[in-house]
Amino acid sequence: MISALSYFCIEVNIHACSRVAVELAEFAAEVVAVSASGVLAPGPLFVANMLYGAKQGAMSGVRVAHGHALVEIEVIAAIAADLFSASAFVSENARAIAWVGGAAILGFAGMQVFAVARKKERTFIAAKKGSFAIGVALTALNPFFLLWWLTVGIKLVSDSAAFGAVAGVALLFALHVWMDYAWLTATAFLASRGGSVLQRKYYRLLMYGLAALLAYYGVQFLASAL
Repeated sequence: MISALSYFCIEVNIHACSRVAVELAEFAAEVVAVSASGVLAPGPLFVANMLYGAKQGAMSGVRVAHGHALVEIEVIAAIAADLFSASAFVSENARAIAWVGGAAILGFAGMQVFAVARKKERTFIAAKKGSFAIGVALTALNPFFLLWWLTVGIKLVSDSAAFGAVAGVALLFALHVWMDYAWLTATAFLASRGGSVLQRKYYRLLMYGLAALLAYYGVQFLASAL
C-alpha cells in the first residue's frame, strides 16, 4: 500500500514537472519572439550605441545595456505590481516624455557633431560613464520604449504571473534582457571594427551620419508631442 502510494506520488510529480517544463518552454519562445520586435527595432538608443561603439568597442555596448536594463526592470516590475494604469500613464505623460526625450536626443547629437568638428580626443562620447548614462537616459526618455511595454510587453508581464509574482517577473526579465545585451554588444563591436578600417576622413563622415540619424529621432519625438 505504501509502495503504491509512493509510486503514485512520483508519477504525479513527474507529470507536474513535465507540464511546467512545457509551459516554461512555450513562455520562453513567446518572450523571445515578441521581444525581437522591440530589441531589434532601430531607434535612438541603437544609434547612440553605435556612436559609443565606434570609440570604445564592444564594452561600451555592455555599459549601454546596463543602463537600459536598469530602467527596464523597473518598468516591468511597476507593470507587474499594477502601480499605474497603462492607458492613464500614456495619456497623461506621453507628451511630456516626448518633449524631454526629443530635446535630450537633439542635445546629445549636437554635442557629437561639435566634438567631431573640433577633432577633440577627449570628447563627451569618450567618457566611459557616459555610455551607461546614455543607456539610462535614452531608455527612460523614449516614449516608444514605454509604449511598447505598456502595449505589446504588458501581455508578457501578464503571462509571467503563471510562474509566480516575483519569480515570473525575474524569469521574464532574464528571457528578455539577454537579447538587449547580445544586440547592443554585437552592434557596438561591429561599429568599432568599422571605425578601425575606415580612413579618418570617412570615419568622420560616419560620425556625422550617425549624429544626423540621432537628430532625426529627436525631431520625430518632438513632432509626436505636438
